Amino acid sequence: MLAYDVPDTKHQNLLRTEFGRLGGTRVQYSLYVFEGEPHECDRIVRYMQRVAAEIPGDIRLLPMERSTWDAQIVLASLLASATHPSPFPNFIEIW
Repeated sequence: MLAYDVPDTKHQNLLRTEFGRLGGTRVQYSLYVFEGEPHECDRIVRYMQRVAAEIPGDIRLLPMERSTWDAQIVLASLLASATHPSPFPNFIEIW
């Protein structure tokens, strides 16, 4: 999972674009997930370390097993409100 808090929109767009290009999926505004084999994840870690090297702010890659993601507890979700149109653009997946 990639999570970031960086002040500059240019850097936010760079992180979003590069992680998305690698197959990451947007979960929230600055939270992305990637599911892959260990060697793929290692490649992404190495690549994103280079991308993030000169960007000021808080940028984190959080490795986790699929079972950790599956065990999440959703306290509130917009999915319960199916009668209203989604406020999110189509490129955002809600799980």
